[in-house]
Amino acid sequence: MPSDRYKFLLATDSSANPRSFPAAMSVRLEETYPYLLREAFKDSVFYQLSFGNITTEDLLSQPMAYLTHWEPDFIIVQSGLADCRPEAFSELEKRVIERLPGAIFGKLKRNIQNPKIVRRRQIYRVPPQSFRKTLKKFKMVFSKSKIYWLEICAAPGYEQDRPGIGSRLAEYNKIIKEVYGGGFVCLQEGILQVDGFNRDHQHWLRQAHRLAADELIAKIRAAVSLESCVVAR
Repeated sequence: MPSDRYKFLLATDSSANPRSFPAAMSVRLEETYPYLLREAFKDSVFYQLSFGNITTEDLLSQPMAYLTHWEPDFIIVQSGLADCRPEAFSELEKRVIERLPGAIFGKLKRNIQNPKIVRRRQIYRVPPQSFRKTLKKFKMVFSKSKIYWLEICAAPGYEQDRPGIGSRLAEYNKIIKEVYGGGFVCLQEGILQVDGFNRDHQHWLRQAHRLAADELIAKIRAAVSLESCVVAR
């Protein structure tokens, strides 16, 4: 792997994207951590896949289907919040609600994310065992790549919108640590320290992106340096 040119695959949820609202908390493309990584590794090739409100299985099915032959040197994944957050209704129930007559549909739609219903029902969008299965499969498919998985993060205020999210974050982050070990990138405490969460308690401000970029750059350079030492021997 030692070289001046690497192949990077980034598979992320919407937190890696720029954000224009609210205006006072906007993040430009140039301030996102994927862009900052490009700046740090200018001679490298990057492929980025970022989607909002997508499960990890759906997100990672794309590179597993189309990019295995590319054999990226480094893979960075930021995903899991959509999997673990407590829901008021299951995906099947949501589809049924969408087919209901107008008046009934409207009333139920307004309660799709009602915190009171979320607290009472605590529906799993993706069960822990399914999440673990996806992570292990991805690791097996890209066994030649160095994979870094960013900690699933949310501000404490998100608990008001999604009661139970705190324990879910701990549960799913533990799974990531168990599957990827040293590839797990701790960020939650650092983002809180730099006041890096958007008003929605999920998305990142520029200082959080800078923090994530610095952590990743340090880990990647350390991995490259270690590999260079091994080759030199």
